[in-house]
Amino acid sequence: MAGLTVARLAGLLALLALGVMIVARGLTPAAGGVLAFVHLIDLVFHEAGHVIFGIFGRFLGTLGGSLNQVLIPAGCTAYFLRHRQPGAAAVTLFWTGESLTDVAIYVADGRDMALPLLAEGLVHDWNWILSELSLRNQAPAIGRAVFGLGVTVLAAALALLAAGGVLSSKRPSGDRNMR
Repeated sequence: MAGLTVARLAGLLALLALGVMIVARGLTPAAGGVLAFVHLIDLVFHEAGHVIFGIFGRFLGTLGGSLNQVLIPAGCTAYFLRHRQPGAAAVTLFWTGESLTDVAIYVADGRDMALPLLAEGLVHDWNWILSELSLRNQAPAIGRAVFGLGVTVLAAALALLAAGGVLSSKRPSGDRNMR
C-alpha cells in the first residue's frame, strides 16, 4: 500500500511540475527541454492525422493533424476509464490536455505564421483552416480559448490522479487490482 501511495504521489508531483511548465510556456513554443521533446511526440500523431483524415477531403485532411493529435490520447483516456484504470486514465487525460495546449500554439499562430514548419513550402494548417472559415484575424483569441480548454483538461487529469490515489488507498486489499 505504501509503495502504491508513494508511486501515485510521485506521478502526481511529476505531472504537476510538467503542468506548471506548460502553463508557464503559454502560447510560446518550447525552445528545448522536456516540453520540446513532448512536442515532437505530439508531432508524430499530428502528421499521421493528415494522412488518416485526408481521405475525407482537404478541409478534414488539414484539420486532421490537430484532431488526431488530440483524439489519440482522448481515446486512450476513454479506454482506461471504461476499464476502470483511473491512474492510466489520468495520465492519458493529462496528455490530452497537453496536446490541446500544443495545438493552441499552432492555432494562435494562424494569422501571423511565425512558427517554423517542417519544410519550406508547406501550408500552415491553421492559417488555411481559419482563412477558409473567415476567422484568420481571430487566430490569437481562438488559440487562447483552446489553450484555456487544455489547461482545464490538465487540471481535471491532476484531480483524477489525486482522486484515484485517495480511492485506491481506501479500497480493501482484495480490490487493489482495479487501479
